[in-house]
Amino acid sequence: MSSEATKLVDGSTRILGIVGHPIAQVRAPEVWSAMFRLHRLNYLCIPFHVLPGDLPAFFAGARTMRNLCGLIVTIPHKPAAVGYVDALTDRARLVQSVNFVAVSDGKWTGDIVDGLGFVGNLRAHGVEPRGRRALLVGAGGVGTAIAFALGEAGVADLAIYDTDEVRARNLAARVGATGAAARFASPDPAGFELVVNATPVGMRPEDPLPIEAARIDRGAVVADVIVKPTRLVEAAAARGCRTFIGTGMMEHQLEPMAGPLGLGAFDFSAPTVSRVARQIGS
Repeated sequence: MSSEATKLVDGSTRILGIVGHPIAQVRAPEVWSAMFRLHRLNYLCIPFHVLPGDLPAFFAGARTMRNLCGLIVTIPHKPAAVGYVDALTDRARLVQSVNFVAVSDGKWTGDIVDGLGFVGNLRAHGVEPRGRRALLVGAGGVGTAIAFALGEAGVADLAIYDTDEVRARNLAARVGATGAAARFASPDPAGFELVVNATPVGMRPEDPLPIEAARIDRGAVVADVIVKPTRLVEAAAARGCRTFIGTGMMEHQLEPMAGPLGLGAFDFSAPTVSRVARQIGS
């Protein structure tokens, strides 16, 4: 194998960053860096662990980096990132959250593709949200994006719960203003065909269940945004539910991110994504 194929980084390497708190759980550095290697591009995806109070200083410093092609933004910084970009896509303006920043000619444009990835992953696996009764737990950045995406996808009923009731009611009203059937509700999953955990609860083994698994209807679809199997996913699977973790949602965000990064020629076919997943051991 040539040195060009094996080279990992040099002075000409372009950087795609991912910023969050915590950051150790993210898979983006592995997936994107593997995609870059597969396509023989001198790019690397690097994680940045930044506390909320340090976010202004981080963005100010990142603005000075001339080899930065973009930033992926993860919890808890997605809503705050709206204030650190030059422009927002229509989608990000509606959701008021950013999980991706494209840097081009010095202009920073924020977008939110969590919802696209979530719905795209469901559909890729034969689960059509249209007409389903859905419960969404979590009204933060990722939950907000998923709520708007499910509304656009035509769910028959979108029940939204968050421990911050004001935030959940506000999100339900915003989604409802688009014409979708959205409402505030309790976290009781009984009677729902699609149950979504869009909170970070479950990242740690000692976390409580964000949703009472024993109340989930047998045969419901249960999706968790966390990228590793959680106690919720395991309990739902034991009840005969079809389950999804956050890896698929993330993988279905690659294509909408690649275009603004100038990487539109990437191959995002299922075999290619599966090949990359095998390379990184997922």
